[in-house]
Amino acid sequence: MIPEHLKYAPTHEWFHVESKSITVGLTKYIVDELDKLLFLDLPKVGDEILADISFGEVESLENLLDIMSPMAGEIIAVNERLFENLDILSNDPYVHGWLIKFVTKEQHLLSELLSAQEYAAHINKLHPAAPLKRRKRRGKVIIKGKRRK
Repeated sequence: MIPEHLKYAPTHEWFHVESKSITVGLTKYIVDELDKLLFLDLPKVGDEILADISFGEVESLENLLDIMSPMAGEIIAVNERLFENLDILSNDPYVHGWLIKFVTKEQHLLSELLSAQEYAAHINKLHPAAPLKRRKRRGKVIIKGKRRK
């Protein structure tokens, strides 16, 4: 399920706009695609991030993902708990698995991000859902709790 109240980047980051800051995390889709997470690198509080330039990375057994933001800003908080336990990111990417909080003067760029429906369409293009296979029923049919012969 893709939370409706967030905005999304095509690079699989989510953004939650609060009164004075923006919280950033990774979507469940990309966390599941990465599978077993091994390493996370994030900036420190006070660091500047630049628009469309990697500010961190997450590594799994077979992949390395750059984490980016479409807007520049200054880091005001980093989720330090993730360094101790990456399973938090894997198990709860939208609440406890947030990555950073930052302030920006470029909030107008949030309008260029994807809505939940647009992000769902984006990931469906990347990974179309397999059509459901219809199977013929085999064996006996149960009607009103009794076996039909």
